[in-house]
Amino acid sequence: MPNKDRVWTIELGKRIGPFCIGSSIIEALHVLENRVPIHPLEITYDGMDPYKNDTVIDSPEEGFQLVFDSRTQILIKIDFYRLGQIYLRYGHVTLFRECDSATFMALFGPTFPGEYNPSTRCYHLSYEGGSVKFPIPIEHQDFYKDQNDLPLAFPNGSTPIACGLTVFSGSNQYAPCVPKPIKCDYGEIVNVHIYPSAATLLFCDKKASLELGWTPQQVISSIGQPISVFRKAEDPNPGSVVMRERVNEYFHNYPHLGCDVMYNSLHKVSKIILRTNVLGHPEFGTYHKSNFRIYIHTVPGTATADVLCESITPETTWEQIQKSLSISSKLRPVIHDSGLGLHPFGSSYCYAPVPDCIFEVLKNGYLASVTIVQT
Repeated sequence: MPNKDRVWTIELGKRIGPFCIGSSIIEALHVLENRVPIHPLEITYDGMDPYKNDTVIDSPEEGFQLVFDSRTQILIKIDFYRLGQIYLRYGHVTLFRECDSATFMALFGPTFPGEYNPSTRCYHLSYEGGSVKFPIPIEHQDFYKDQNDLPLAFPNGSTPIACGLTVFSGSNQYAPCVPKPIKCDYGEIVNVHIYPSAATLLFCDKKASLELGWTPQQVISSIGQPISVFRKAEDPNPGSVVMRERVNEYFHNYPHLGCDVMYNSLHKVSKIILRTNVLGHPEFGTYHKSNFRIYIHTVPGTATADVLCESITPETTWEQIQKSLSISSKLRPVIHDSGLGLHPFGSSYCYAPVPDCIFEVLKNGYLASVTIVQT
């Protein structure tokens, strides 16, 4: 039985309970992980092409799915395929289990013409931003498969009872549009210009920049305070010498921007790591996706100087990068183990086809991260 103290509010085209259309997959995972009790989840995606199909987070015990656009990782649809596990409320009315068609019509108002799906034997009562699903008993299907109106009662006097509810972005539940993200800075384009011995990141919306060699004060004044700080362990190499006035390398973590900034012992930016948050990587769910556009230049100068190839984005494959940069197939990678213990994803491969830039590549050929280093 569902908990009567937990009632999720329905807003067509906007939200159900704590899940809002337009939120990121990281925000949704945070909500799911912090609920009590925790319920098992299943994440479905295309392992060979993670950007081909929508990403689905399923809570089978509670009977609902969260559907995300795979490229933007933004929530586009909330689908309750089994009603009754969670109390749902629309306006001042709480919906639970045996809610008939008349109840939904009275709540949601006039509806668009419905649709009968013979493959599922269900009738969909459609609204802007929402849809309610009613199963049609097999003995009554011939009466309603060619009409657009859902009957208030079947010939035997029984009433159509809802079995599913969907809230989505746009007007078509089968092809929801990608809404604007709830957080204004989510998905911000970051133009990355890599020059010989230099690199500049330009955050387009916030009009901020980040460069190798900057001090923590310069970085914080430009892109804000980090969410956390991580200090690397003492160098285990007995031959290493660290001057007393210097400290070890450390990271400023910006998971909301999809990046980490590393400082060397002189408190200068020596490394910037951009994350794709791709599924199939052990760190998935830790960072927002960095929406970078990388331009590799042959000479120092302005943003238009001698670009080697078209921009590299999180969706660019290693094969495409090889062709664009005319990289030899004999280039050998460094095998990277995340150091996160046992996980089913295996190791990734790190390539450095050009100076100052390292691409971490999954076995399916998609980018997991891009590291910009100062040499």
